[in-house]
Amino acid sequence: MKLPPYFDLAQFDEMAAILNQYPLVYVNTINSLGNGLWVDPTDDTVVIKPKGGFGGIGGQYAKPIALANVRAFSQRLKPEIQVIGTGGIYNGRDVYDLILCGASMVQVGSALYEEGPSIFARLKQELAAEMQAHGYHSIEDFRGKLKIMDAEA
Repeated sequence: MKLPPYFDLAQFDEMAAILNQYPLVYVNTINSLGNGLWVDPTDDTVVIKPKGGFGGIGGQYAKPIALANVRAFSQRLKPEIQVIGTGGIYNGRDVYDLILCGASMVQVGSALYEEGPSIFARLKQELAAEMQAHGYHSIEDFRGKLKIMDAEA
């Protein structure tokens, strides 16, 4: 099931309570940020073609929201429901961040469109370098292990 972006903790709680009632294998979060509009500064036209310029915003703009959605759902869903992280993946660090927030898998959209299938070899190499830099040997060594700052500090 591919989920839209959620923005409020109550939304995460309510949707997770519904999803946990079903025998799901995975959820994919997030779909694009809806009804955005982007103006091309070189000719003052809309960049997004359908619907008079209104359309889904993805890519790097979506990454912070994608990270929050992955983290929120990975904390709230039953352990057997895996989370696919989608939004803002352009390099190995982006993949690493989504996994760190709890994603079991990632989906690449905008960068795949821009770079083509060769992106996967590059992302794999960059993710491996990121893992090595942090001393991790497997994805399970860091999946879902985002460090939280102590509010008292």
